[in-house]
Amino acid sequence: MRKALLFAPMLMLLLTACGGGEKKEDLTAQLQEQYAAVASATMEADITCHYDDEVRQYTLLCAYTPEASTVTVLSPANLAGISATVENGTLSLSYDGISMDAGNYSAAAISPVAALPKLMEAAAKGYPTEQGEEAVGERTCLRLACDLESDEGILYTTWFDQETLLPLRSEISTDGATVFEVAWSKFEVTGTGTPDETPPEPAEEGQAGEALPQSSAQNATLTGARDWTDAEEAAAYAEAEE
Repeated sequence: MRKALLFAPMLMLLLTACGGGEKKEDLTAQLQEQYAAVASATMEADITCHYDDEVRQYTLLCAYTPEASTVTVLSPANLAGISATVENGTLSLSYDGISMDAGNYSAAAISPVAALPKLMEAAAKGYPTEQGEEAVGERTCLRLACDLESDEGILYTTWFDQETLLPLRSEISTDGATVFEVAWSKFEVTGTGTPDETPPEPAEEGQAGEALPQSSAQNATLTGARDWTDAEEAAAYAEAEE
């Protein structure tokens, strides 16, 4: 049984206590604090790219850390196996053991392989410009739109499931036009901490990914919170697709 994002019950209590949209800023701050503490995670998502003259679709697997992320193309078949390392605005592509520098990408033209790391950066430390409650499929979500100081004119929006705080879908837009649509299918935290802390020991084979961390002030609220099973997390994504 994999640990779920156990601070979710705390979020639900806060949502219940907030009337008339009050304290949404506090909820956003809590969520961003949790995502800022993610030291590593495994993510998978389908990305639809809207270009001027065509629409392209990719399925990407991302091994994320705040410092650098490795993104591997799972589909389409003709690109499967190609991977890229995203670090400090630079892409390095690799395939069949061959690696090459793909140069810098500008904020106005983010590469699809940088979409997931950028969304994580926005969730962790972006400036919130919009927030509210919306439904994705059968799931009630906290919708959070953020921008990044380094990416002028780009807005990163994610719908977080209120029960698990899993990201269900996201959009990246430039100057008001949607460029990328993201349908998340996997999000597993594999390490937590802060940049000043020693990295956690690697998980033993078969060990579940860790939950997003709680602050000491939240522990009392979460006492007795149950684990979420893989099936329940899968159900969240399935309901979001309906």
